[in-house]
This record gives sequence, C-alpha cells and structure tokens, in this order.
Amino acid sequence: MLFKEKYYLRSFFLMLILSVNASFAKSVIPSNDLINAAVVKIIVVTQHIDKTEPWNSTIRRSSGSGFIIEGNRILTNAHVISNATFIEVHKNANTERYEAEVVEVSHDADLAVIKLKKPHPEFFKVPPLKLGDLPKTQENISVHGYPMGGSGLSITQGVVSRIERRPYVHRGKKFLSVQIDAAINPGNSGGAVVAKGKVIGVVMQSRNGSQSIGYMIPVPVIKHFLTDIKDGHYDGFPSLGVDIESIESPVIRRMYGLNKKQSGVLVTLVYPNSPSLNIIQKNDIITAIDGHKITSNGKAELRKDELISFQHYVDMYQLGEEISLKVIRDGKLLEVKVKLNKVDDAFNLVASKQFEKKPSYFIYGGFVFMPLTADYINAYKRLSDDITVLNQHWPTEEKREVVLLTHVLPSDSNKGFHNIRNMLIKTLDGKPFKDFKTFYQRMLSGDGEFAVLENQFGYQVVIDHMLAKKNQFAILKQYRISDASSDDLTTKMANVSFKK
Repeated sequence: MLFKEKYYLRSFFLMLILSVNASFAKSVIPSNDLINAAVVKIIVVTQHIDKTEPWNSTIRRSSGSGFIIEGNRILTNAHVISNATFIEVHKNANTERYEAEVVEVSHDADLAVIKLKKPHPEFFKVPPLKLGDLPKTQENISVHGYPMGGSGLSITQGVVSRIERRPYVHRGKKFLSVQIDAAINPGNSGGAVVAKGKVIGVVMQSRNGSQSIGYMIPVPVIKHFLTDIKDGHYDGFPSLGVDIESIESPVIRRMYGLNKKQSGVLVTLVYPNSPSLNIIQKNDIITAIDGHKITSNGKAELRKDELISFQHYVDMYQLGEEISLKVIRDGKLLEVKVKLNKVDDAFNLVASKQFEKKPSYFIYGGFVFMPLTADYINAYKRLSDDITVLNQHWPTEEKREVVLLTHVLPSDSNKGFHNIRNMLIKTLDGKPFKDFKTFYQRMLSGDGEFAVLENQFGYQVVIDHMLAKKNQFAILKQYRISDASSDDLTTKMANVSFKK
C-alpha cells in the first residue's frame, strides 16, 4: 500500500511538472498555429504617378504580407503599401476582408504600420507576435507569408547566412540587413521571419536572379522605427553629415602620422548644413564611435567575432540624440559629441525617391518645368552626364534645388522650342534662383515682356509672357491636362496660380 501511494504520488508530481513545463513552453514559444494566425495577407490598390508627366497616373493592384503586433497594429513593408489608395487585409483560411489604413511609414527602412479602419475585436483575438533579437549566422528560421502562386499561407524553412549593412532596394538607403537562405517570392514581402517562436525580421527583398536567397529587416531596425513613431510622427534615421574614406593605404596612414595600433576613417567632407559642422573637421580621423573602435576600413564590432559598418551605430540613434566620437586631429586624440539633428536627405541637392507625393511641376505657355529629382533621373534614364552628376552634389544656402525645362507641349505660342528636352536652367532673367518655388513665383510674377531662361552653356529660351498667359488654358485643354501646376505650388501661391 505504501509502495502504491509513493508510486501515485511520484506519478502525480511528474505529470504536474510535465504540465507546468508544457504550459511554460507554450507561453514562451508560441505554436506554429498561433504564429500563422497572426500573419495576414495585404491586398493593395495603388496609384502610380508618371514621374516625367505628373498629371498622368495608372492604377495597379498588388498583394503582400504582414503580421499583427502589439496595439492592434499590423507591421509590413513600406513598399507593400506605398502609394496606396485602398488597403484590405485578411487572415489565413478566412475569406472576410477588412479595410485598413496606414498609420506611419518609413520608406528609408522599408517599414510601415497599418491598422483596421474600423474596430473589429474578433480580428485581434490572436496574440500579437513578439520581437526577438538579432540572430546568429547559421541559425534556423522560418518564413511566413503569402507569396504568389496560391491564396493560402506559405511557410518555408531556411537559415541565416550573412549579416551586414547594405542598401534597402525600396529607397536605396543602407541599414543593417540579414541575408537568409530561404525561398523568397513576390508576395512574401512584409511577412514574418521567425526563430524560436519570436519574430527576428521582416521579409524585405529577394536577391536578383535567385529565389532561394533573400533579405530581411532585422529587429534593431524594426525597434528603431517603432520607437520613432511612438509620438505619432516619423522623424527618420540620423546622419553625421560627413563623407569618409578608408585609410587602409600605408601611404595615407604615414602621411597622417598614425602608428600601427591606430585605425579609423578619414573625414573628406563636412557638409555646410551638417550637425558635425565646427565639431568635426576635414582630415580628422574618426577612431571610435560610442566606445567601439573603428577599423581602417570603416568597420566596428557588432558582437564577438562580428564586424559591421561603423555607420550602423549612427543609424541606431533617434533624431535629436547625441553621439560620442573619438577623433585624431593634427596628431592629437580628441573626444567630441555631435547632436544628430539631420537626416541624410538634408545633404542632397537632388531629392531622393518620393512616395505618396505627386512630383512638383508647372506648365507655362506649354513649357513644362520640374525640379530635378532621383525619381525623374530613374524614370527618364537618358539624361546627360552634366545633369545626372548633380545627384552627387549637396545643397547650399544659394542653391537648394535644380530646375529643368523638361519638355515643351507644342503650340503656336512656343514655336522654335518644340524639340527642347531636359534643359537645365541656370538663370531666369539673368539672375540665379534658390529653389523651384522661387523660380515658379518669379516666373509668374514677372512684369517684363519676356522671360529669359539660360542654361549652363549660355543657350537661351525666351518666353513671351502675354502669349503664354493668353494661350495657357487652350494648351491645357488641347493636351487634356486638368491642372497647370502641382498642388504643393497652387495651394501655397494661389495668387500667382493658373490652376482653375
């Protein structure tokens, strides 16, 4: 009897322990069913604006993936929902669609948060997915999403193969990225990459020419974005506002008097509007960032036996925060602090890729004017080198934007100039101008008989103000163009607008 009591007692405690362990495991590592229930398909209708003729657009349909996170929100890629006019989401094995809207978006980091337009508590009964940590190479992962080729949820297995700072295709900015050897296909974008029951990344892009190699946005970048938008506004990722060069060359190292133990990167330029201005100087050697030693090829320790571009540590700061650097200047080691209050776009004369925004333009007597942008360069593809090289220039107080006469809508009032394409305008009536809006305002408020446009080679285009104004609406009607200018101009300068 005593033996049986001891046996049953041991059995009871064994079952209790197993039950507790099973319950603990379930709470720590969600089952695949719970993970899959939180991964959703996103169906999007988008309006794509013609970047060379912004009054034209096309409607497209596409789909992607996303997953539920805390706060009844859905995390996905920016490129899944960019330029969206209508968004719907649905879960696996559920045909009911729910209309959604964008909460915040980072086109830099290719991340977006969306939410349901109306409350639907039943949609969020599933537990939100939790974020894990940066994985190790060779760690096993699973990719959950809705790739093309079927309507249901797809799960593929893979492994982490590489961690580095590389360009994100959506906008071309560089951030921490994780390469995964797993099947990534169109539609997977925005899906969850899972390891040990937690999300370790958001599917971002596949490698050109390979469907078995892809890239994900890792947790440090995701957390930066989610922290940034807590105040309801996306600020972006900060920049030091300097250009740098590696100092692997023994000759450069010798010229700057560095010993064998010293390493870092050479500052070749400090931008005029940089947060580093008057703190960091040209020819400084940046040797450390927040205590992380910088190698002579610009790397810093990420983890033991892992290196990453030192710029990653700048990326991980929020806008307005202060960063500590060590620099060698004239042979002396200095410690400096820089308040990171500018994003990378602040140092571009030519605006980077834009989304959810119609390009600026205005039409005057059939002459079409636009600021030079990365979108225009990418769309036109046949611009002369003297124009495309401006993409490498930075703005100054005197010059914030470049203006192009992109083309001419032929009419009697602009004869002689019908074949002009992409003329860079240096002066208007013999005077330079700061930006596109200044050019626009001066053009339409000109009180002389003519407007004289001149390019960098002295070639002139002459516009008769009276003819341009007289024929304005007839030309717009002839070419079926509803608005003479983009909304960003007409709403702010209605007094000089031709918009009906």
